[in-house]
Amino acid sequence: MKNMQNYDVIVVGGGAAGVAAAVGAVQAGASCLLVERNGSLGGQATNANVASYCGFFTHSDPPQQIVKGVGQQVLDLLAQLGAYDGYKLSSVNNAIVTLDEEALKYALDLLVQKHPSLKLLLHCRLIGAQTDPETGVIRSIRCVDDEGAYEFYSKAFVDASGDGNLAHLAGAECRFGDGRGGGYFSTKMMRIDHVGPEAKFAPAILEKALQRAKADGLSHLTKESGIVFRTAPDTAYAILPSVIVPALDAETLTACEQNTRAQCQEYIAAFRKYLPGMEHCRLVSSGYKLGLRDTRHLVGQYTLTGQDVLEGVKQPDGVARGSWPCEMHTDINKIAQYLWVKDDGYYDIPLRCLKSRSTANLWGAGRLVSADPVAFASVRVMGTGFATGHAAGVAAALSVLQPDAGTAEIQAELRRQGACI
Repeated sequence: MKNMQNYDVIVVGGGAAGVAAAVGAVQAGASCLLVERNGSLGGQATNANVASYCGFFTHSDPPQQIVKGVGQQVLDLLAQLGAYDGYKLSSVNNAIVTLDEEALKYALDLLVQKHPSLKLLLHCRLIGAQTDPETGVIRSIRCVDDEGAYEFYSKAFVDASGDGNLAHLAGAECRFGDGRGGGYFSTKMMRIDHVGPEAKFAPAILEKALQRAKADGLSHLTKESGIVFRTAPDTAYAILPSVIVPALDAETLTACEQNTRAQCQEYIAAFRKYLPGMEHCRLVSSGYKLGLRDTRHLVGQYTLTGQDVLEGVKQPDGVARGSWPCEMHTDINKIAQYLWVKDDGYYDIPLRCLKSRSTANLWGAGRLVSADPVAFASVRVMGTGFATGHAAGVAAALSVLQPDAGTAEIQAELRRQGACI
């Protein structure tokens, strides 16, 4: 075992939530280790072709920005790189931030490099966690790279892995999918170029074209409609090839990856034949890996409910805001069902949703937020992940630096760091 090191906070996962947690922790005065198993920060945005941030803005007219803090620092860096000039409206009129994946990778590098007390390890994979059998607290994590194994110690941990890998290995209480053997479909994102200027992607147009393709024998197609949006005049992203992911073992994920890659090829064939303006389209990328949507969930001290989300409930211990509609991918043949937040406003995400119910020094962020299936369909998106990650990182840091700090102190520190709460 090599490099047995100590940090105030350890964050597992370098997506939106993990980056925000790590930066929030060091801005609060903590030392922090950020562990990411891939070769870049960004999570699904840079590894699974999920080329837009959802959740920064409300659905109102005009949209109101309700996620700032570390998320705003990322937007500012993207703007400096010429890769962000405001939100765009999707085909269902949601305000999204479209992304240049390479600019995003570099912007996130620049952000973490600003902080000497933040140690980033890419290509570093979590393989174990040591939990004290008497107190139930996590003492350390074990990681590997191509040179060997490492053990890192901390007093506070944030699981921002998306799939609850730290929570699972530490024995924390988790739920898989909806907890009843089901859950939302996962999606292989398609980046397509040679898109003609006349191509239209309204859901009704897609449905007509894809139903024709299915009738003509293209048997690998799943969704008959979905979201396709342009990121450049001749480039678009399609959210279509879908599969249920019942487990996270290699055999299951291999089958899901191969299934959705086959779907990608047939969607391109269908676009070329049945969608005007797409006759010469080309699949540029299907992403490094499948875009997982609904796997493990941390069970927190409170579980955010669909009613909390849809009614826009404000919470006394709110530490983040959410506004994305409940985007429910339950029918493998159809576009997602949307349930909208009351008055196109926002809801509060309480601190209790980020704190593990079973493991005293573990916080969850991003897709790990404790939420029922309806609430999860809103809170899971990456823009909101910046907000929940920021809050989890600050809460973890203060638990070490100011053990008597309560909700009011965490909220005050978040406001000091520019968060919207």
